[in-house]
Amino acid sequence: MSCNFFTNPFLMKKTILLLLLWFSIPFIIMAQKVELTPFGGFVFAGNMHTDYGEVHLRENAQYGGMISIPISRVMDVDLIYNRSDTKAELSYYTIGNHLRYLDVPLSINYMHVGFTRNFHLNPKVSPFVGFNLGACLFAPKDYPDDWFFSLGLQAGAKIYFSKRVGLRLQAQGMVPVQGAGLSMFIGSGGPSGGVSVYSTLFQFGFNGGLIFRLGKM
Repeated sequence: MSCNFFTNPFLMKKTILLLLLWFSIPFIIMAQKVELTPFGGFVFAGNMHTDYGEVHLRENAQYGGMISIPISRVMDVDLIYNRSDTKAELSYYTIGNHLRYLDVPLSINYMHVGFTRNFHLNPKVSPFVGFNLGACLFAPKDYPDDWFFSLGLQAGAKIYFSKRVGLRLQAQGMVPVQGAGLSMFIGSGGPSGGVSVYSTLFQFGFNGGLIFRLGKM
């Protein structure tokens, strides 16, 4: 049996990773200080609707790392890699209308560029909110990979123990975009239009990690 579990009308090419890196190069070159944060955490279970049936993704650990480059006193540019190794439980109907179940190991990989807005309460505590976007790779074992455009949100706090070391705690949500649409119409008020995206999966989780600050302080 050969099938692709995850439909993706808004298919992402692998070259998006090179575009993300290219976008980040000017910030890396200009950076006088950088925060490196390896992290680990937990992501809750979620469901995803596809043309092949319902996919249930189990809760599991997540891990990765990020590079934060300050571009002002309150704003950072972030390069993020987030991975979870989980299992996808697929339920679908065969040609004879028989319900079948498959249990497939897979990894979910987010590779994002984003911005973080910091709120400095004092030199040691800094709450933040952030937005990021990029590519998401679903890599099921023994089946073809799928690439999605993806979006992310995060909120939490940085706690600094010294000028060089701190702790980052955050909640985050990740959304692989399954489709997009463009609408245009003309009415009494003139022409109008819009772009919409949709997804049936929202991955919510928590993570934390040590912050290592490099460069000028």
